[in-house]
This record gives sequence, C-alpha cells and structure tokens, in this order.
Amino acid sequence: MTNATKRHAHMVDDPLRTRPLLNAIRKVVRPGDIVIDIGTGLGILAIAAADAGAERVYAIDCDAEAIAYAKSASKKEGLDDFIEFIEGLSFHSKIDEKADLIICETVGSFAFDEGILTTLKDAKERFLKPNGRIIPRTLELWGAPLLRLPKISYPSETASVFKTDLAAKPELIEEIDLLTNFSKRIRKKTQFECIKQGVIPAFAMWPKVTWWDDEITDASPLLPQTHWKQGILPIEARDIDEGDVVKFECLIEPHPEEPLTMTERLWRWAD
Repeated sequence: MTNATKRHAHMVDDPLRTRPLLNAIRKVVRPGDIVIDIGTGLGILAIAAADAGAERVYAIDCDAEAIAYAKSASKKEGLDDFIEFIEGLSFHSKIDEKADLIICETVGSFAFDEGILTTLKDAKERFLKPNGRIIPRTLELWGAPLLRLPKISYPSETASVFKTDLAAKPELIEEIDLLTNFSKRIRKKTQFECIKQGVIPAFAMWPKVTWWDDEITDASPLLPQTHWKQGILPIEARDIDEGDVVKFECLIEPHPEEPLTMTERLWRWAD
C-alpha cells in the first residue's frame, strides 16, 4: 500500500460514506456531462463519474502521489481518455469549459472545517454552468454537549462518542444548501436542554451530508460510526442539572493566515 492509499483508505473503506456517494454520482451524472471533481484523491469519484457517462472529468488534487495513483487506476478501468488530472489547488486551476456537475467531498468531522465553503464559492463562480449541479447537495453541522471528555485523536481532534456520553439531545447548528449563495463563515449560537445531571467538559460536533436525494451519510453518535467519528471541542467544565438550558457559540471560518487551505475554529459558552 502506498502512502497515498494509506492517507485515503479510512475514507474509501467507509461504506457509510462511499456507498451513498457513489450512488449519488450514478444518479446525477448524465451522458455527455462535464464534471469537475475537486479533491479527487485516489480518483474513485472521478472514475465513477466517467463510468456513469460523463464526456469529460477534470479531477483536481494537490497531492502528487494521489494523482499518480488515480491516473493508474483510471487507465486500468479503461477510462483514462475521459479524465484529465490537474495537480494543484482548484483556486489556481484553469478550465476552459463550464461544468454541469461539481463534486467536492472536502467534508470534515466538523462539517465545514476542510474549507468546502471557500472552495465551492470559488468553483461555482468560475466553473459551474447556471443550471449546474453540486454533490453534496446539502451539508449540516450537528452537535451536543458531553458528560465526559473522550480520548481525542490528533491532529484530527476527533473521538468516538457514545449515546451515554450525551448531556442533551443533538441539535442542528447549521445547514447549508450548497447550490445557493452562502457565506464562507459559520457563526452560530445553539442552546441545548440537558437530559442528565453531571458536568459538561466538552462538546461534540459532526456532519450530516445529503449527497443527493436520499443518499445520506450521518455521523451522529446515535448511529453506526463513520470514518469522521465526531469532532471534539473541550471547554471550561460546567456543572449542570437535568432540565438546565446551556448555550454554546461556535465559529468556523477561513484561517486568516492561510484562507485557501486552512480553517479556524473558535468556541465558547454563550451565556
């Protein structure tokens, strides 16, 4: 296994993510479509789009090793004539024709923390036809306060959260329709009604992705675990009683020093 396949294996091997995503591509791609796959990685989605009938797929990634693997994989599938691989960031890429479909799977454990909003705002303006389509269709960020601080994996800042860890039922923090106009910045205050007594030392967040129609991946701790697990935000511990309402504010935005490639997360109690 190459370094590139090791880096992407946790995503590719997750059937809760990959199966509905491939199903969405098969449903959305029409014969003759021009498709742009941003963050193509090992090329699996680009190959799926070409196999579904796309006339041309532009597969973009800044990982040279992943691009080399993807080129080899597309050749093995006999689809290399339909896919043009572009090494670099989509912001710096030039494509001479407009796309019917943009695929952008840069979804993080905190939903918006891998720059998908910044990436898609640029890509929609420069690459997408007026009646074009986007996968994912919508992206949601959910969260809940926790009764314990789980063991966090770094640098992903994720952990496996269990139903018994939740101090309140999960709440929707933000939902973005990726075909409409939206801000590159998420700033939300959310309140939670506590269902147990205890101490809150952290909040958990996770994505729910509607790839298309009923093709959905939900990383909720109430459901089978995905490769995203849950993002963890440690916070100053607070005692709570059953029935208490706690308020939480979070900010996810492009990093001021590296706005094209990094995001910044800030959070606090809001009351």
